[in-house]
Amino acid sequence: MTIGQWFGFQGRIGRKTWWLGYVLPMIGISVLSTVLDIGFGFITLEDAAPVDGYGFETRGVGVFGLLSLIPLVWISLAGQVKRWHDRDKSGWFVLVNFIPFIGVIWAFVETGFLRGTMGTNRFGPDPLGGAPQWQQPGMPPQQWQQQGPPQQWQQPGQWQQPPQWQPPPQQGWQPPPQQGWQAPPQGYPPPQNPGGPPPGYGQQPPPGYGQPPQPPGQWGGPGPGGSVPPVRRD
Repeated sequence: MTIGQWFGFQGRIGRKTWWLGYVLPMIGISVLSTVLDIGFGFITLEDAAPVDGYGFETRGVGVFGLLSLIPLVWISLAGQVKRWHDRDKSGWFVLVNFIPFIGVIWAFVETGFLRGTMGTNRFGPDPLGGAPQWQQPGMPPQQWQQQGPPQQWQQPGQWQQPPQWQPPPQQGWQPPPQQGWQAPPQGYPPPQNPGGPPPGYGQQPPPGYGQPPQPPGQWGGPGPGGSVPPVRRD
């Protein structure tokens, strides 16, 4: 983290960065300014008698204490704003510190102990590198569509659009192609001589065509089989 990022109000930081990069330096600056004021005689150190039996208190504010107020206030605001961004909330939430009694406790708990939103939000990428909630492994695509990805987010220097989810191709049973006997089309096979007479037209009729039928066979005449029976002679 550079000096500009340390004093800046853009982006997000995690809980570890807030504790190690902001809270501890502020405590160190306060202690150092107090020691310098005591050493140079700007303030006096008097023994106190607290209930627990130890401690000390100072009277007044020294020169170094006054000079340290500006960086302390600036660092405190920068750290809290970026922690509120990590929680996907506006930096104006630092004003909750002015709410009597509960404001300081609320800000301390949320900025110091609660994890930020997983994945990229409107204030920047996740400092822990987590995947977005709308694209977590194991989450069904239907829930992706219901929740939806964030519209856009701002990264240092440019705006980027998150990847759009594409539905998978439809899979499942498909009807097999039609197989088996298919009826031939009408008029198949095509006539060899379209518009001509039918086959056999103009040939000689068969024998007996157009003659009256013959009565059944009688004695002495041809029988049904067309043969003549023998004649008995005595």
